[in-house]
This record gives sequence, structure tokens and C-alpha cells, in this order.
Amino acid sequence: MRYLVACYAKDEDTPESVTDVSSVGVHALGRLLAIPAHQLTDVHPLRPEHADGFRRLTGMALDLDRFEYFLEVEAR
Repeated sequence: MRYLVACYAKDEDTPESVTDVSSVGVHALGRLLAIPAHQLTDVHPLRPEHADGFRRLTGMALDLDRFEYFLEVEAR
């Protein structure tokens, strides 16, 4: 599986960017989202409560005032 973060400008349907965060690992992503790793198989919104942990895991800051972010799981 690949784990991608898609960044959308608010109220837009096309992503501004997509970043592969697979190197973080499914277990770390699951802990961040409070979803068991084996259930991390869909599209999951990244919310304000995830922002600090996400930055620590990936080094990416989330600008939640301007953008919406989603963790998208893609089969390889």
C-alpha cells in the first residue's frame, strides 16, 4: 500500500499537491488517526487534532486555514 496526503484548496475538487508519506509506516499513521493499521484502507481527513503529530511524523506543516488534507490509501 501507498499512503498519500492530498492537499486541496478549500472548496476545490482538484488537489494542489499529493505527497507520499509511506515511509512513515502504516502503524504510525494508524496511531496518529486512532485507526487500527489493518483498517487504514480508505480516505481519511486530517483534522486540527492531527496537525502537530503529523508534523512530527513527516516534517510537513498543515495549513488548515487555507487547505484541506486527506490521507489516501492506494494499492500498489
